[in-house]
Amino acid sequence: MHVFLSVCITLLASANVNSLALSPIDTHMTLPTHDIYQFPNETWLENLAISQNGHILVTVLSSPELWQVDPLHANSPATLVCRIPGATGILGIVEMEQDVFYTIAGNFTIATTTSTSGSYSIWKIDMRSISSPAITSKLTDIPEGMFLNGMAVLNQLKGLVVVGDAGAGVVFTIDVGSGSYSKTIDDPTMKPTDAFPIGINGLKIRGGYLYYTTTAQELFSRIPIDSMDGSATGPAEGIAKNIFGDDFALDKSGNAYIGENPKDVVAKVTSEGGVTVVAGSLYSNLVAGATSAGFGRTCFDHTVLYVTTSGGIESPVPVEGGKVVAIYT
Repeated sequence: MHVFLSVCITLLASANVNSLALSPIDTHMTLPTHDIYQFPNETWLENLAISQNGHILVTVLSSPELWQVDPLHANSPATLVCRIPGATGILGIVEMEQDVFYTIAGNFTIATTTSTSGSYSIWKIDMRSISSPAITSKLTDIPEGMFLNGMAVLNQLKGLVVVGDAGAGVVFTIDVGSGSYSKTIDDPTMKPTDAFPIGINGLKIRGGYLYYTTTAQELFSRIPIDSMDGSATGPAEGIAKNIFGDDFALDKSGNAYIGENPKDVVAKVTSEGGVTVVAGSLYSNLVAGATSAGFGRTCFDHTVLYVTTSGGIESPVPVEGGKVVAIYT
């Protein structure tokens, strides 16, 4: 998510983290970029999911809307997929099966950086029909949720997803078939701090591990996870620190491309903990307020990293409309 730049974040001691590298040193390696589509001023784009046909589904935090952007055809207009009733914004999103997506909706006030506990729910977005609009239905409410944010597929065959609660610093596992859920991971490396209320933020699953950013602690970590029930099977491991991370994407080699929202950059973090800024800089609108990232899924763009932005709403840059940016890796 985002931060007020005046907030001073105090890094927690690493006693609860088994360090892989935790290198605080970063370098810069500017990659070419291209703006794909920009939304109206003060539109906060929060997350994305890329469908098999290459279209990008973009969630909006500043309004409860889901939009579709076509990155493969220049000047294509964005298409409104749906609006979620009873919410102020949409957050994490995943594709469970082809053209069937699940997303988080809830009430978050950007102006005051406050979340309404108990307002969060999981919704199903069925886009399988090519002749009719998407079918939108609520899967379940999560009344215990303080600030549900990141989302990842845990087990496609069993229909399980994991959702991070940035307010409580825990992970829920949800069965999308029945709507049942339970809290399955509660780890100190996921917690918010007294100084800043946003803990675990972006999350992805790869090779039996849950990878995640913890904004308040400026950590990028991983923890082994059981694909059958979502429980942790071992201790958390720190990969890198001083990462003001929002959501991210993993490439085929295991490198993470992390949107550092308040820093207006996208950073590449290797599995050994090396950090390189690949796009943007503080006071630049190139990727102002980078919130999430995902790689293209077609033969034309599988090496292209698509990034969503908040438009720099909480950054020291002139506010613009959130946009989808292509980074050519």
